[in-house]
Amino acid sequence: MNTPWCGNADDKLYLQSGQFSSTMKTSLYVGGIDGLATGISYDGTNTPWCGNADDKLYLQSGQFSSTMKTSLGIGGVDISPQGISYDGTNTPWCGSTDDKLYLQSGQFSSTMKTSLGIGGVDTSPRGISYDGTNTPWCGYSGEKLYLQSGQFSSTMKTSLGIGGVELVVAGISYDGTNTPWCGYSGEKLYLQSGQFSSTMKTSLGIGGVDTSPQDICTDDVNARLGITGWTGKICGITNPAKIMGVSVTNISKVNSI
Repeated sequence: MNTPWCGNADDKLYLQSGQFSSTMKTSLYVGGIDGLATGISYDGTNTPWCGNADDKLYLQSGQFSSTMKTSLGIGGVDISPQGISYDGTNTPWCGSTDDKLYLQSGQFSSTMKTSLGIGGVDTSPRGISYDGTNTPWCGYSGEKLYLQSGQFSSTMKTSLGIGGVELVVAGISYDGTNTPWCGYSGEKLYLQSGQFSSTMKTSLGIGGVDTSPQDICTDDVNARLGITGWTGKICGITNPAKIMGVSVTNISKVNSI
């Protein structure tokens, strides 16, 4: 399990080893595409990310090739996309212009499946994920991690104030057990126990790499989404969510694997 994250001081996508070692496995400069990378995720094969210089959702090939598979302009919906994820089918993202959580169809059609205004809770949503059931997100006006029921009901299942640790929370994910998040006042990646206890399991300062971390994820999609079934490495991909379009939940064995 490795940790994709993005930063807009150097306009890069990063892949940090583990949770978290100081080893940087790879990075990709994306400033020529969008000078403000603000969100990143992983879908088991490719890397969704978003930027608010050009107000787009992007799908970068692998982890990370220079090939851009597709993109979608969402400036007509929200001109400040701040985080992105993948739920196995659709694309959750959040925006701070209208203070909403959005669920975009696929990767990416122009169809908006649903959205939820969360300005009454936090006026600056900064990151979003999906755990297979509920929607973790974070906001820095309230300096909190939030767990929203489903995709998306108005029910707030829990939240945790983290202002004593970090004043500018910027991204959030879930690894199946714990909650990776990042912040750029402390220039760190954090691993919070569960969803969410007050226990900080570990953190890593990354200011020597990028002074403005914006989002974080885990590259174990099955663990994040609670997917059980076949696990292994095929075609260079570890624990894919799907094989030839079939969910691994419906696969018990792959020939010669």
